[in-house]
Amino acid sequence: MLSLILTNVKDAMEKDKALKNFKEKTSNIFKHLYHSVDFLVKKIDHLDPSENTKQRVITALILLPLAVYAIYFSQSLFFFLATAITILMTAEWIDLIKSAKDQQRWRLIGLFYILIPIFSIIKLRLIEPNLLIWMFSIIWATDIFAFFAGKVFGGAKLAPKISPNKTWIGLGGGVAASMLIGLLSSFMFVSGNVIFFVIVSGLLAVLEQVSDLLESKFKRIFGVKDSGNIIPGHGGILDRLDGMMLLAPTVLFLVTIMPKKFL
Repeated sequence: MLSLILTNVKDAMEKDKALKNFKEKTSNIFKHLYHSVDFLVKKIDHLDPSENTKQRVITALILLPLAVYAIYFSQSLFFFLATAITILMTAEWIDLIKSAKDQQRWRLIGLFYILIPIFSIIKLRLIEPNLLIWMFSIIWATDIFAFFAGKVFGGAKLAPKISPNKTWIGLGGGVAASMLIGLLSSFMFVSGNVIFFVIVSGLLAVLEQVSDLLESKFKRIFGVKDSGNIIPGHGGILDRLDGMMLLAPTVLFLVTIMPKKFL
């Protein structure tokens, strides 16, 4: 009886020690993560102090893991997020076009503009989650590297009347980054055709910028800076997912006509 008690006490002490070690390791990981993020934010602030970069970085750190988890591990969470995004996008669109004279026409445009991409990402999630990771990686890489390349090197404006901050050099930086994403992503798929994924990823990066400009054009038409303010540092859902609006249907189309390249 005494030996059993001593054994239980020993086991409890070992579990407690393991828990403490786990807490210490977790704490160290978060400390390193915090210092890395702080270093990144300072660098970005130095590059462009006018941008609300801290909010953007914090928001990205929260939303990115949630998105990846939903795509890979939780179909129910993904469907919930898709439904919530659809509702929020619809509300933002209705608010965006409130000054339009032809409400019926613009609501019909919004119906297709929102539902087709949402249907596409749901379909892609059901076909193969890696497709969404590849697609969103292209969107994130294009946006990030286009921003940095444009800020560092400047150059001629891409579409000054629609989006004054975008440059041709920025577009080139986004395309180069997306081609690298294509190289890395090719290993996620059965076909593994590196050249195919590099070329297609580069072309999709161009389309992503067109999709971004399309959303900017809508906002210009109605004299609005942001579609909403629900996401700190990013504006609305339509602002954050503008690159997806043309990209998701295109990726679904490519997968449909060339399934052997992806599946």
